[in-house]
Amino acid sequence: MSDFRFKVGATVMCNLGPDGWMLGTVIALRYREAHWPPGQEAPYQVALEEDHALIYVPVDDVRYCREATSEDVRIARRKDALAALLPEDDGTEPRAPAGAAGSPLGCAGPTPPGDAVYRAGGCHCCDCCPRRWSAVELYSEHYRCAERNGLTVTRHAVHLGRVRVGEAIARAAGDELPRREGFLQCPTLARLPPGVRFSDDGALAGVVRFDPHRDTTYRVELVAVSTAAWDDPEVGLVRLEITFVVEGNEPPPGFDRNAFEHEQDEARGVARRALRELGDTWDRWERGELDPRETCDQMGATLRRLRDLLERHPKLDGGRWWAHLGGYHMNVHKLLENALFECELYLGHALTFGDPVVRRLAEQNLEGCYQKRLLEAARFLWVDGLAQMTRGEWAAAAETLRLAAAKKDGWGWAVNYGDIWLSEAVARLVHGARLAREGAEGGEAARWIDEAERLLARAVARADEAQVFGPEGHPWVTEVEAALAVYRRMQKTDADTTAWLEALESRTAYWCAQVRAGASPFPPRLRPRREDAAALVQRLPRYED
Repeated sequence: MSDFRFKVGATVMCNLGPDGWMLGTVIALRYREAHWPPGQEAPYQVALEEDHALIYVPVDDVRYCREATSEDVRIARRKDALAALLPEDDGTEPRAPAGAAGSPLGCAGPTPPGDAVYRAGGCHCCDCCPRRWSAVELYSEHYRCAERNGLTVTRHAVHLGRVRVGEAIARAAGDELPRREGFLQCPTLARLPPGVRFSDDGALAGVVRFDPHRDTTYRVELVAVSTAAWDDPEVGLVRLEITFVVEGNEPPPGFDRNAFEHEQDEARGVARRALRELGDTWDRWERGELDPRETCDQMGATLRRLRDLLERHPKLDGGRWWAHLGGYHMNVHKLLENALFECELYLGHALTFGDPVVRRLAEQNLEGCYQKRLLEAARFLWVDGLAQMTRGEWAAAAETLRLAAAKKDGWGWAVNYGDIWLSEAVARLVHGARLAREGAEGGEAARWIDEAERLLARAVARADEAQVFGPEGHPWVTEVEAALAVYRRMQKTDADTTAWLEALESRTAYWCAQVRAGASPFPPRLRPRREDAAALVQRLPRYED
């Protein structure tokens, strides 16, 4: 038993194939069933938390069973990132103080969708204006923008009891709400029954109609968030949850159940074929049969067909296909397509359905999406730092590049060879040499030069790990190594560094231009978006009928 990774009582995540990973508790080791042949056993029996079903893990391997992280627990035990957690479940990171230095929240004015302001790197890679937060920024456990930025969350729950199909709901915005505006930012309208409308002030009204996608009796848990008072520490974000049970969800006279099911089956078949086509295209790229441009074109066409289908059948399979639509946009993003907005838009839409399986599926992809935000921010901060170096703002550039490197340990979106560390090393080397020439006291110049040397060593190691440059090494790295070696020799003889410094600044301007032009070995320039982001938002279903 000592060879097993987990003990009885351990909280684990189990791979259930199409249903994704589910949270459970190990309840037995060396599990056997009576009909198994002698000697056959499973390492673990697990009780799933969601429905208390008992399963066994066939092999003690991370592909089948892994340790549950704090994010796994949060996803399984609450509806969204703003819902309350039991104290013993709260494995969240410490809150940052609201408006912390370097990442101040603020709403200066309207920003069109798709502007990707998170690329500036502030506010923990969330939009710095909470009034513009998207569904993933509000609801995803991997983004947790309210928590990361230290905002208060005021939760308000309303229970409307039971209502039958054909009955009216008229729930006005209550005086108990601290703010009665802004609730249409990202409400989970997919959870409402047909015929019921939700208003920006938090009111609910309409006559409940039959929903062919739901059981005879079903529970509604509408969640809406107002960020109108985000900067009021007594209020912050207001999370409104309205729950009620719908009964009598029976087909009205004239409704053809068989025709409806046939229509759903046909739509489901089209969606499955689209996923197979997407998978086949990606496999062909991995085998080298398609280049990145052909791959993006083919996958893009398939994704548009899948999106068109979901606009006609928005509630198909409880939102599962919206999660797949967002997830496959991640593949084209990996090929440098400017598509992270689509990933987040459709995965966020999947979160609004409330189905736990769909939520898990979306969150599995959103973990990577948030990491891609960090990578994108690192890349664009890098470019900002290069622009500062071009203007001769060496100390400011060093700080910008330090922030860029801190996002993902020196990596960026398609920045793979230590270039961010290298750029910071150059900025520090130039600034330190300038300080030394000006006679700075207290060893300040030496500290800048020593830090440049340390960063250069990290860049060299990262470039060597890539094994793509051959014995000559990364061309800019090699050049900076030689420049630093010359400078160290000049220091020993107290030589005049004026000409050396002018040459280094000139070559730095050249390399910065190469990066910004997308020349090899640097990442290519960002391609323009294929579709207007605002138009994509407008195309999302509203679920009012």
